[in-house]
Amino acid sequence: MGLLDDLDRGLLDLIFPRDCAVTQSPLDQGAYRHLSPEGAAALPRIADPRCLTCGHPFDGWLEGERSCPHCIALHPAFDRALCVFRAKGPVRQILHRIKYERSPYLADDLVAAACTDEPFRRHLAGAVLVPVPLHTAKAWSRGYNQSERIAVGLARLIPGCTAEALLEKHRPTESQTRLDRTQRLRNVAKAFRLKRGQAVDPSRRYVVIDDVLTTGATLHACATVLRAAGAKSVDAAALAHG
Repeated sequence: MGLLDDLDRGLLDLIFPRDCAVTQSPLDQGAYRHLSPEGAAALPRIADPRCLTCGHPFDGWLEGERSCPHCIALHPAFDRALCVFRAKGPVRQILHRIKYERSPYLADDLVAAACTDEPFRRHLAGAVLVPVPLHTAKAWSRGYNQSERIAVGLARLIPGCTAEALLEKHRPTESQTRLDRTQRLRNVAKAFRLKRGQAVDPSRRYVVIDDVLTTGATLHACATVLRAAGAKSVDAAALAHG
């Protein structure tokens, strides 16, 4: 986190008091820097039942071991993915601000709110958190990698976790936003690789970290690289699903 990432803090807080990112109401002192208690409570959360592979939330119980239409054709390289929030409403708005409106600091509050979810904490505890990398050109134009900021924040708050940027994106890809499931898989296939000089410890558990999981194609592509490098246990996680 650099100085430019955090210009909303310090002296600027005195000159321009912060408003809640959800309710737009003025903020008093509280657990979060950019979320009021009401704003944090309005973030749509995921609860069981959910797919035991991709974490997709369901409104009713499913029968069978792999009944999820969202990942049954993916055959993911990760064992299980878990998310805390649904990527809709205020969560979608905050994610959009993080990625496209130069507001990476908002990720810190989403991370802190996510860490109040006990299943999510258990899913990450003790793991090496590997952020999904951006291509160099995209990272340069954006000025930061939101997934890396999320991974670092999670590692600070969850016991036994470390964040390690093991991967790099060596091939630029089209934005996934308007692509269907098959196109997304093809778009990111072989776009990632292990950074030169980095190695994987087969005795450790790795969790690939992203801001949002939609089809799982990006997380699958990153997990595939870790598996090929020798990782035996690979999971995935994102702040939001949708």
